[in-house]
Amino acid sequence: MKPEVSAVITFHKEGLLAHKSLLSLLRCKLAAEKRGITMEVIATLDQADGETTRIVSRHREAGLINQVLELQCGDLGLSRNAAIGSAAGHWVLICDGDDYLSSNFIIRCMESAAGNEHAIFHPELIVTFDVETGIWWQTGSDAVNFDADCMLITNPWNACSFAARGTYLQIPYTLARPGESGFGFEDWHWNCETLSQGHPHLIAERTVHYVRKKRVGSLNNAHASNSALIPPTQLFAPRS
Repeated sequence: MKPEVSAVITFHKEGLLAHKSLLSLLRCKLAAEKRGITMEVIATLDQADGETTRIVSRHREAGLINQVLELQCGDLGLSRNAAIGSAAGHWVLICDGDDYLSSNFIIRCMESAAGNEHAIFHPELIVTFDVETGIWWQTGSDAVNFDADCMLITNPWNACSFAARGTYLQIPYTLARPGESGFGFEDWHWNCETLSQGHPHLIAERTVHYVRKKRVGSLNNAHASNSALIPPTQLFAPRS
């Protein structure tokens, strides 16, 4: 049976945290299946280390993961694009291999997406852990006080997203290797591009995303240390 949702989860060198992330995804899948929502899981191993590869392989053998793509992209956006190209679901979930989602996330996104094909959905509450702990609430582009101009200096939504597969195919993630090009922040850029092309960014209410903040090896830290900028985006293109 063709799945309704394809969950894309990216791995690099997460080690044992990959196991916890996959258990989180398993809880989402089991909760969704109880509501009659069918789901596949596609994992990418982009220049992954041995421990991460072993853990992901074990979960594939156990039946959670449907596809494993071993890649040498060296880039988060490109690895996501490859997985989306292999996805069979009408809807796609994007998540990372060291983060966790509340078990109701797929259910709440599917409920919110009914009749809203062009929207992109994000978690409502973000909880950070590891080297930095904190919480904050995300608000959608439909909020009364939302101003798209804020995206010139800040990214209002994190990397976890849920949308129709066609949206990701129409507007793929861009290459972001800040040490080579000076550009980075592929999620920020993707949020700008999708918003500029008429895709509202909305909130799946009563959902939580637990995000690991690493001391070393963080992509955000790499972007900051290289003074990276987001690539040019249509959101701020000159208007005639």
